[in-house]
Amino acid sequence: MDNKNQHKQPSATGVTLLKKMTEKSDGSLSNAIGHRALSHYSVPAKSLQIDTVVQLARGKNVVLLAGTGFVSEKNAAGFVAINLTKLTFNPAEATKIRHGEYSFVYLSPEIFLNSKLFSSIYFSAEFQSRLALVVVDEAHLIYHWGMVKSTRGKKKTSALGLHQDRGLFRPLYGNLHTNLLARNGAPILLLSATCPPKPLRAIQRNLRMDSANLVTLRGELTRPEIRIIRVFMKGSMALFADLADLYLPISGTPNMKIVPSLIYCNNQRRTGQALEVLANARGTPNDSSKARSLFARRYHSVTGEQDKQDVERDFGEGVFPVITCTMALGLGQNWTRVRSVVHMGRGDPSAICQMIGRCGRDGKPGLAILFVEKTRTNGKNSISQFKAGVDQSDDDCMDALAVTPVCLHIAFAADNL
Repeated sequence: MDNKNQHKQPSATGVTLLKKMTEKSDGSLSNAIGHRALSHYSVPAKSLQIDTVVQLARGKNVVLLAGTGFVSEKNAAGFVAINLTKLTFNPAEATKIRHGEYSFVYLSPEIFLNSKLFSSIYFSAEFQSRLALVVVDEAHLIYHWGMVKSTRGKKKTSALGLHQDRGLFRPLYGNLHTNLLARNGAPILLLSATCPPKPLRAIQRNLRMDSANLVTLRGELTRPEIRIIRVFMKGSMALFADLADLYLPISGTPNMKIVPSLIYCNNQRRTGQALEVLANARGTPNDSSKARSLFARRYHSVTGEQDKQDVERDFGEGVFPVITCTMALGLGQNWTRVRSVVHMGRGDPSAICQMIGRCGRDGKPGLAILFVEKTRTNGKNSISQFKAGVDQSDDDCMDALAVTPVCLHIAFAADNL
């Protein structure tokens, strides 16, 4: 059968490819995409990137499971993009978006769901006729937000409830699918560096994605440049005393010599508690209350907007080396100076994998330290408690990460199979 007759031009969306492109075989189309990418970005495209674009050009919905480095900079290629925030989104920019003056529009779930101004654009015939592709980054959070909505956040000690500020979620975000379904036939690209089969199936159902029109592409999810160390906590999780072992007094190691690090805590209160432990370990107990500390500062969803900007700017510029934070810090950040990530307590493997991925972004070695409790109340605390052939719950996966004798790189990779 002639290969070109197998590929029909998707017609629902108002944006279409040239007929001569869609009639190409997959091999010819891949070559054309590779040449076009090289001319735009001046570096060769990865084979997985090309495969993704081929499937999208065929009108397929795509789930791309890959680590960092698979998304290229748009502005550097000459495309016009805008990042919509509460400060930048106004009627003037809305008009530009409606008229197609931006090739890429970035926005948060908050604006996507709650902004009446954006809704007036998104659901307009003019915008829908220009819509070529919908991309959801950190797509695994659709599952998490949906679970938070269904349980109303009651499972505070479960894997899904342990990480406060995870993606700055609101139960309302479980309704993302209602807007994502309205895209005039444009394909959707779901990106994630960690999405096990169970959440993936749930997301597929949530977005009403037909298996016949869905392609899942898997890239390299492990980060071999990052060394992962698991440490069983000697003290109580409530005290965070184990953090004191990480840093010498300031008299022996000045702030400028401290490895740039993110210390993830499972709730907002403990970010301040971690600061106190660290300040005492450094021999500077008053430092924990200083908003402009040159050693460590805190960051969570309730931190003031100006303070958030100051922390992001000063850490990025090397003013101070350590942030104690919740998962409010991370999405949208791409700091290359982070050399170490510390996580306190047991947690959802997919969330921890995301945290770990925030160090070594420049390709140089990074270090991840996971402090875990030896026992969790009502949890599984030994290998013998896990039965072969039995489907694991999210809580089981959390406990398994704390006790497994397997290399943690392999454990994280297996969690996504």
